Amino acid sequence: MSGVRRHFLPERFRPRVPMRRSRRRFVLPVLALVGLLLVLPVWTVRSVEIRGGEVLPPSVTTSLEGLVGHLVPLLELDWLHEVAAAWPAASDVRVRLELPGTVVVEIYPETPRGSVAVGTGWHAVAADGRLAGVVEEPNAPELMGFRRPSDRRVAFSVARRLGEASGGNVVSVEQVTPNDFRVEMRFDELARVSTVHVTPGGTEAERVWCDLVKSEKVAVEWADLRWPHRLVMREAA
Repeated sequence: MSGVRRHFLPERFRPRVPMRRSRRRFVLPVLALVGLLLVLPVWTVRSVEIRGGEVLPPSVTTSLEGLVGHLVPLLELDWLHEVAAAWPAASDVRVRLELPGTVVVEIYPETPRGSVAVGTGWHAVAADGRLAGVVEEPNAPELMGFRRPSDRRVAFSVARRLGEASGGNVVSVEQVTPNDFRVEMRFDELARVSTVHVTPGGTEAERVWCDLVKSEKVAVEWADLRWPHRLVMREAA
């Protein structure tokens, strides 16, 4: 027998034998990449439908239509909503994605309740007093001297009050002073216009005048209805 004794290293001290890497570790990522490349054309924006886009500037419409070709997972619908809703003429905007790749932008135009002159053109005014986009022709009533939306809301309330109480159509409302609104009204199909001065809150003189006009007992060319117990007016010829 040999006198040579064999000594074995503990397991933790033995050198690791290099193992052959499995090919599966490379096959799975390659298959995933190929599948992604095949799916990407399907998950891109194919078309953009803009409904009611006539209230938007051409530059905004072009920007929205430029989304064709973008990846669907990277779309930010909230951002698209903000882009379209930023324009005053849009009262409401809805954006949705119709799979596989159609972006639908629905724009609901603001209904003008009046108008103001801005430079040489006209801007519509919404019911809450906000400017609601450019219009080619003024919408009655025309508001003059009302700079803030809150002031324009007061002008609308005065126009609605006089129109309902007297049966006439308000042509314009002008703020002469905070307590003096000059209102032009039309009561027939003729071009004749009556001018009245009223307060924002109304008076008893205004109520009496509205009753007289509505009952067709008097045709007024001019009237001052700001006083509580005094009615000053000039009848139409």
